[in-house]
Amino acid sequence: MPWPAVSPAAGAPGRPLAHVPSVYPPAPPPRPAWRRALDTVDTGRVGAVAGSIRERVPHRIAAVAVAVALVLAVVGALTAGTDGPDTGPGPTESAQAQAAPVVPADLVADSTPADPAGFGDPAAFSSPSGNIACSMDTGEARCDVTSREWAADDCTTDAGLVVGGAAGSRASCEPAPAATGDAVLDYGTHLTRGDLTCVSRRSGVECRDARTGHGFTAARASYRLY
Repeated sequence: MPWPAVSPAAGAPGRPLAHVPSVYPPAPPPRPAWRRALDTVDTGRVGAVAGSIRERVPHRIAAVAVAVALVLAVVGALTAGTDGPDTGPGPTESAQAQAAPVVPADLVADSTPADPAGFGDPAAFSSPSGNIACSMDTGEARCDVTSREWAADDCTTDAGLVVGGAAGSRASCEPAPAATGDAVLDYGTHLTRGDLTCVSRRSGVECRDARTGHGFTAARASYRLY
């Protein structure tokens, strides 16, 4: 039955008529998901299954089987509209991506990465000449130069060059030289542990903390902290 139009009320003399909006029937509430799913069930197919069941089993068992078939059909319709399994990265993959080391591009230019597995944990290596020994973990890197032409400031004993942590780069007077190992970091290669990267060149070894930008260079003739 069509809704009658509502006529605007007459206004006072000399005044325009007040605007009265037309009245429409309110929109029906949205149907629940189970009802929408039920509408998509192929009743003909369910009926065919039910008839086949009735021909083979007693009446009471057939009724139960028909009810189960109907429930399964509704559940299938409900799940068909849901999103599939999340194929995005899981927590482990995200953590690995966030933990990926950052290697300063200018530091490792014209060098190739060395396999960390060959240097132990903590990593330890020497330069091809054997004059520079370095050790690295995820917190700091230290290099000691055996034969050198320089002395570190404020150190009365042999000093090591260290980078990592809030202290940045510095000369360490602690008598704890870098561990020497059998692994050699060839010229033109670099090794990364966490935020720390050391590169071996014929001019010496340079190590840098990518997080702070601090680093050092170690060589026979000189050293530099930055």
